Amino acid sequence: MRELNVMEINEVSGAGLWESLTSAVTLASIGFAAGAAYGGIHGGDQGGILGVGVIGQLVGVIVGPIVGVTAGAIVGAVMGWNDSETITSVATQWMNNFVNGNFK
Repeated sequence: MRELNVMEINEVSGAGLWESLTSAVTLASIGFAAGAAYGGIHGGDQGGILGVGVIGQLVGVIVGPIVGVTAGAIVGAVMGWNDSETITSVATQWMNNFVNGNFK
């Protein structure tokens, strides 16, 4: 039986699980914020009955975060397994754009 190197030990021991979970939570929270913002902004763009898009915005604000959390958690878990720094970078970039008014 041969000795394992450091990379093989990490793969066998389940290393990366914690990074995957924290990355999933990070992108899920960013997905929630992005989904709510996009849903609130663009949910009623089509007007709706009598040109009032209140129902569309309400649906957008409810459905947007659900989709954002689901997609963010899945992408965060998959990408965060090997590269959690990328997840932190994406989350920071999105928050900077949102705070600086570059969010559309």
